[in-house]
Amino acid sequence: MKTAYLFVLSASIILSCQTKPKQESTASTATTATEDSATALTKRPGPDTPRSAADRLIRALYFEHNVKENPFRKKKDRSLIDQFFTKSTGDLIWNDAQKSTPKVNRTNVNLLFNAPDAAIKKTWVLPAVIGGTHAIVYVTFENKAKPEELKIDMQQVAGRWRIQEISYPDGKQLTSLFQ
Repeated sequence: MKTAYLFVLSASIILSCQTKPKQESTASTATTATEDSATALTKRPGPDTPRSAADRLIRALYFEHNVKENPFRKKKDRSLIDQFFTKSTGDLIWNDAQKSTPKVNRTNVNLLFNAPDAAIKKTWVLPAVIGGTHAIVYVTFENKAKPEELKIDMQQVAGRWRIQEISYPDGKQLTSLFQ
């Protein structure tokens, strides 16, 4: 009886100590994770969605820098642009700002909203929806007492979130304004 018990015990120990099987299913797991990431970005943030570094960056941009240091109005120092935007988007903003006649009139229009400053009231930044190295943050605001919403596409670059594109309520996109 003791021999049978010891045999069962040793067999279970041996089976639990086996090495992991070959990683043949890694590709299918990576594909599923990518699909899940893309699917996650199509969803809206729920009421229980936690805050993340992505939406905190957007909150800093809209609440702190909009008033005093709007990166779209900088012409002498690019550091604020690089703090918030990917290199490609930052290059478009900076190059347009350096032109003697820029394509975008930054004195009349606040490009954070694509509307005049005086028309903007009550801004809310929703939690980010994150899928891998991409995130989407929705910003709602009142423009002339009408609620409107922006969609901000973000990309993680060297471990930090940066804005890649802003989609405005009228269907225009930030990068297309400079082309």
